Amino acid sequence: MKQKINTQDFKASSFEEAFFNLNQTYIHPTAIVGDQVTLEENVKIGPYCVVVGKVTIKSGTRLHAHVAVGFPAQNVGTKASLGSLEIGENCEIREFASIHASKYPDGKTIIGNNCYIMSYSHISHDCVLEDNVTVINNVNLGGHTHVEKNVILMASSAAHQFCKIGQFTALAPFSAIRQDLPPFGIFSGKPAGFAGLNLIGLKRAGFTRENLNALKSVTKLFYQDKLLLEQIEIQAAQEPWGNDPHVQKFLTFIKTSSRGVSRLTITDTENSFTI
Repeated sequence: MKQKINTQDFKASSFEEAFFNLNQTYIHPTAIVGDQVTLEENVKIGPYCVVVGKVTIKSGTRLHAHVAVGFPAQNVGTKASLGSLEIGENCEIREFASIHASKYPDGKTIIGNNCYIMSYSHISHDCVLEDNVTVINNVNLGGHTHVEKNVILMASSAAHQFCKIGQFTALAPFSAIRQDLPPFGIFSGKPAGFAGLNLIGLKRAGFTRENLNALKSVTKLFYQDKLLLEQIEIQAAQEPWGNDPHVQKFLTFIKTSSRGVSRLTITDTENSFTI
């Protein structure tokens, strides 16, 4: 349900109280919110934000100052917001970030729950960010990029359109991708190469020593030994680590990749970020 409160009830000096502490939907008087926008409970729209088109923002999400949401896709020939855009619960959208609507009338740009999108980042039309994605300053995601849960995209990194980034992956600062990134790894460089497992993120998420050793085994075969996928699957079927569910997710991601998965490592790439 769309909710607004009377901003005249707040003095200018009480903006911080209204935005950060009030348990109610709040729209700053300088913000522009279109007629097709739906805001759930306790959504905050900060100063000079513009939210237009068929946008739904779910409860607890906050748009900080100067955020632009729902504008037409940055696509030659697209003159209006056509499809919809949905932002999940408890997201933080920081200053000057932009998130565009789908360029198709029946399409949708989706931001999941508990995502943190930092300043000056751009989420293009028809992107999907699953839950708990962190997008650090100045990240640029091309149209139709799909980012799985618990991914961290570090400052000034970029993804080509239609790329997919697997769960728990971390992309290092100033890196760029033009193919899909499998789950569970750290990638760095232009184009990004595999730098190892995202051990800190995986340990924080409760991955066991056995899980990590299993992933080390399969990523060694894929990135270091560069075996064919069929050879890796045969070996996985003969080893105890092959039954690990995360190993199966890793292999399934590669098999179902539409853009292909690069086998570069950081030793193969230039301008790699030291991790």
